[in-house]
Amino acid sequence: MQFPTKIPTLLGLLLLIVMVGGIIGSSEAISRLPARAAPSVQPQNVQVTNLSDTSFTITWTTGTAATGILLVTTPEREITAFDQRNGDGKLTPDITHSVTVRNLTGDTEYLVKILSNGKTYLDNDKPYRIRSTSVLTTSPGNLGPAYGSVVTTENKAASSALVFLTLEGSQTLSTLVKPSGTWIIPLNLIRTQDGTSYLPSSVDRITENLLVRSDGEESSAITDTLNDSPVPSMVLGKTYDFRKQQAKLIEQSPVALAAPGPKTTPVVLGTQETQTQYIVSLVAPTEGMALTSQFPLTQGTGIPSKSVTITLGITNPISDTTMVGSDGIFRYTPKVQLAPGKQSVTIMTRDASNQPVAITHSFEILKSGTQVLGTATPSATLTPTFTPAPTSTLAGQPLPTSATTFPTIILIIIGLSLFLGGTIAFIQ
Repeated sequence: MQFPTKIPTLLGLLLLIVMVGGIIGSSEAISRLPARAAPSVQPQNVQVTNLSDTSFTITWTTGTAATGILLVTTPEREITAFDQRNGDGKLTPDITHSVTVRNLTGDTEYLVKILSNGKTYLDNDKPYRIRSTSVLTTSPGNLGPAYGSVVTTENKAASSALVFLTLEGSQTLSTLVKPSGTWIIPLNLIRTQDGTSYLPSSVDRITENLLVRSDGEESSAITDTLNDSPVPSMVLGKTYDFRKQQAKLIEQSPVALAAPGPKTTPVVLGTQETQTQYIVSLVAPTEGMALTSQFPLTQGTGIPSKSVTITLGITNPISDTTMVGSDGIFRYTPKVQLAPGKQSVTIMTRDASNQPVAITHSFEILKSGTQVLGTATPSATLTPTFTPAPTSTLAGQPLPTSATTFPTIILIIIGLSLFLGGTIAFIQ
């Protein structure tokens, strides 16, 4: 009995169709999988903070480590601003990003583009618009700096975490956690929410909200101006209320928060000999002092061998560290010039009980010859004359899709089909 010769050809075509459909479906799924799984470099949690008449800061996070740059269009030129940790122009990828733009003009609109890993991200397909605040002629408040430390759940320093601070009725300030896990934000020039005046500091206690953000984890705390120097150590992922406990500690140990200004070193009489009890103080420059040098000497007392973090300047703050000598005295002179006009200095160290202490003094540099603006170092602390803008997530340009092998697979399938068809025809 002779079977129809067309049946093998029909079966071969059916099998071929099934194979092609399976291959196409698998290739489509495989080609999409990396695009969904790969972390994105698109800016997230974008927020404008530290806005003043001379500067502003933009912070954001990314799903994976990426470089961060701001392109800012001013009425005169275009500025390229780097991440604070890349002050030397060398780009280093990171999850958290904080870029500060300085030397601005008051009450002026600026157009901003975010570059993440070299790709431009905008706000609804348009540059983000930021207007600097107006120049204030009134005297600032006298609030001391807020400072503290942040650790991970493994009790390691939460280096490069973003810290956001808002007082009741004020604008939001932000800074980066240092490699040591500590952070500090001066408050003496903080403004009201609308940015039209300095925040009144006559109130004894002002509520303060803190938010720490780092690599997908957050921690929040509520405290006040009586309990923010220091803010107790915070652990990422936890929530705190510090409005009571630190106030009690301050009443018991007033030395933990040394008041600004020079102090006389106390002497404790022992049974055999006189021993010196070292305290923390900021001797120079004194509060309200007028200087002619653009390289002001910072001098004070502290605990021998303890490090002291010194932040100098308002419009272009610089930050550096020095050590307390064996005699209990530290001295520091900046390596770059400070601009004439009102400036400030903040020192941060630890006392004999290993408690963090911060002191801030305001002073003035008198004009003498040509004005030279100092250059901020990568570890600069943010200027406190900042104003927050509402949190805004910038809509980025469409991310590039991963390359697909689908055209190649189709060509291979067509070739195999022609080959199988020719072979079957030849057999018949």
